[in-house]
Amino acid sequence: MGELTLIVARPGRLRDALSALLATIPRLKIVGQAEDGPSALKMVAERHPTLVLLDSTLPDDEVRAMLGQIKAKQPQTRCIVLAGNSRQQQVAQHAGADEVLLKGYLTANLLTSIEKLLS
Repeated sequence: MGELTLIVARPGRLRDALSALLATIPRLKIVGQAEDGPSALKMVAERHPTLVLLDSTLPDDEVRAMLGQIKAKQPQTRCIVLAGNSRQQQVAQHAGADEVLLKGYLTANLLTSIEKLLS
């Protein structure tokens, strides 16, 4: 069936770009898009994604809580956080993100991170 992926980002260009990029990877199937922590956690519980791609525009407390709950309930789920600055990067790393990329990353770096986490 392939690897199931959930995108957590507010509606807009970034979420659209992530959807378009992930759609080019044959082994990935997008199983949902959420714009906040509660919606994302509900989708994770229902759909059991292999990968969660999380934009850090959510409040730090929400990112921290979401990562903590995902890792506690489904530790096999891999989480990549797209951080806007070094503070958000540190919050995500301490909260259990498997990979954190600072925005401005090269698309190739995101693809490499996805491949590394799913191999």
